[in-house]
Amino acid sequence: MGRPRQYGSGAERQRAFRARLEAEWPRVNGGALSRLHGQLNRLQEAVWSAAAAGDETARACCAASVETVLERVIGQFEARGKGGA
Repeated sequence: MGRPRQYGSGAERQRAFRARLEAEWPRVNGGALSRLHGQLNRLQEAVWSAAAAGDETARACCAASVETVLERVIGQFEARGKGGA
């Protein structure tokens, strides 16, 4: 004996799939996402430029990946907020 069907029809299965997809994947405004990527790239370029000019904080935050730059900037300001240098 086979297992019972989970869905009564293909349409019901498709509705369930779309409901799972909607719950798992956020909707994103493409224009806003593009602007955010542009800002992140500008941040990375500004950090590189400041590091080349001798800024110590920029040197501490310099990285090849914009994600790493962002993490290092966050770390720098968290440390300063806690009284560290």
